[in-house]
Amino acid sequence: MNIHEAIDRLRERTHVPLLAASVWDERLDAALRGADVEDLFGDAPLRKPQMAAAAVAGLHLWNDNFDAGHNICQGISSATGAYWHGLCHRREGHAGSGLASNLGNAKYWFRQVGDHPAFDPVYRSALTVLDNAGSGFRWATETANLLRERRKWDPMAFIDWVGQAEAQTLSTETQRLLEEIQWREIDLLVDWCVREAVEG
Repeated sequence: MNIHEAIDRLRERTHVPLLAASVWDERLDAALRGADVEDLFGDAPLRKPQMAAAAVAGLHLWNDNFDAGHNICQGISSATGAYWHGLCHRREGHAGSGLASNLGNAKYWFRQVGDHPAFDPVYRSALTVLDNAGSGFRWATETANLLRERRKWDPMAFIDWVGQAEAQTLSTETQRLLEEIQWREIDLLVDWCVREAVEG
């Protein structure tokens, strides 16, 4: 299996929950855990091996393997490593010390990220999701307006929305929107890491 086959497989998912539960595809998980990063990238020369490792961390998280993704991103000392670390804790849920602590951990790591280059495509993608929800969907309209006022992606606000969804203060429809935004965010960040790993 190569990196592009893994991405294609994960793009077949029709639903990615806000919180990582059990591993989605066990065969993919085994293939990822058993492969060297260089083998996943095949003949493509790795100009930034750390970005290749970040892409693999993202694949694990996309496949709902929190532990594998978290273990890899802990060893990546960069804004991108902090981004994946924040995503891991945002998706960790009630495990360990509880949701509030894990979301606080996510905020800590996102404060280490700064202004990441992947934020712009994530911002534009989130606006697309919210706009496609329709003008009658008040939460989506207000949230899109909020993001437009800020003119950039707001990872801290998204963490707060995850907390509200888990506290069941948001509707099921709103949670589905958050899940779609998160699915796209993970996809976009994996893609960005792959390009950075190969192109530098």
